[in-house]
Amino acid sequence: MVEESDVVGFLKDRKGQASLEDLSNGLGVPKYGPNSVFSLLQSLRLKRIVDRKGEMWVLLTPEAVVPKEATPPPAPVEEKKPEALPEMEQIMKAMAKTLAEAMKGARAPPDEWELATKPMKTEIERKEEKLGTLVLRPDEAAEAKKLLAGLPTGTFIDQLFLTSEGETLNGVPICGQFAITGLPGAGKSILVEEVAVRVAAAGKKVLFATAEDTWKSATPRFDLQSRLKQKADILGVDWSKIMENLYVLDTVMYPELRDWSTFAETYRYVIEREGIELAIIDSVTVLEAYRGALKYRVMELARYNQVHGVTGLYVNQRSVERWDSYEMAGGIGLAHNLDGTIIVDYGHVYWQDQQVDLEANRGQFVRIARVLDCRMCNFERRRIRIDITPDGFVRALEPIPKPSK
Repeated sequence: MVEESDVVGFLKDRKGQASLEDLSNGLGVPKYGPNSVFSLLQSLRLKRIVDRKGEMWVLLTPEAVVPKEATPPPAPVEEKKPEALPEMEQIMKAMAKTLAEAMKGARAPPDEWELATKPMKTEIERKEEKLGTLVLRPDEAAEAKKLLAGLPTGTFIDQLFLTSEGETLNGVPICGQFAITGLPGAGKSILVEEVAVRVAAAGKKVLFATAEDTWKSATPRFDLQSRLKQKADILGVDWSKIMENLYVLDTVMYPELRDWSTFAETYRYVIEREGIELAIIDSVTVLEAYRGALKYRVMELARYNQVHGVTGLYVNQRSVERWDSYEMAGGIGLAHNLDGTIIVDYGHVYWQDQQVDLEANRGQFVRIARVLDCRMCNFERRRIRIDITPDGFVRALEPIPKPSK
């Protein structure tokens, strides 16, 4: 059984730091669970022996030694005698003292109720001037009114977003933040690759962060750059314009970009220096290995993009095999942090509304695209039948909007 001292010894062998993945593989125990590397690291963290920095767990002191807990001597087999009671009391006192020493380094859990109610009881008179600056009021009509506009992607998803009058927006709402989710192999990456090619060729600055494939490989591999070049040739767009306007963060070739701090700093550097208008993240798993924290990373990127005028597309994987639903990596909370969700998916038709939208029989296999929600504007609510062409494009199989009969 792996103990805390084994974790400390492993970190010492790795010059004082290692990732959770390294520790799990090196010690042969699972990452999470009751007897996992993570639980041992948390125990060592409370004792101030290790701490977490990004994705790395760091040994705070090179000479750290995990104290061996004294175990009481085995109880004698013979019958207990009355005179043995004082000895037992001494053992209990020793155990209580050991527990008290261990608890000294533990952090007391916060009183959630106190944290929630305390701000509601503070005096506000002396803070009136400061707090008043945080309260906003509507602008004059001329400043408040903005026209709803779309960022053209050149793909069928431009026709899925509508004005309040029901007319097509001819693009994704500018500065909108949208998840593109679906099962593996549905065509999400194929779709955003075409979007990147078309938007960059149109003269707009595009940032593409990839975690699924390397951008440029020295091997004969048909890498991401080669696939985009092929798409550009098929579409007949100028590759030199794409070279001028496309910027890539390759987290496969440069694993340091998988550290959130490094990724965020590099992301901001490109956005602010180059004036990026469209950012594509394929996929959001690059932002956080622990999916429970994924929605917070996406939320920070979405807030940043909104303030800096960047339209964002976040490719996300389906977390379960059930298709045509909100169930994505990071949970439904991730969808709440964004302006909308675009589904690119496949499966067998089951529900009545699917049969009506797709004019398909129950049990029939189909590929679909749909906008599940959008807080910024009206949108086409029905499912659209799509397919992946032999030359690597996602295409709608029916006109959008559908003509009335």
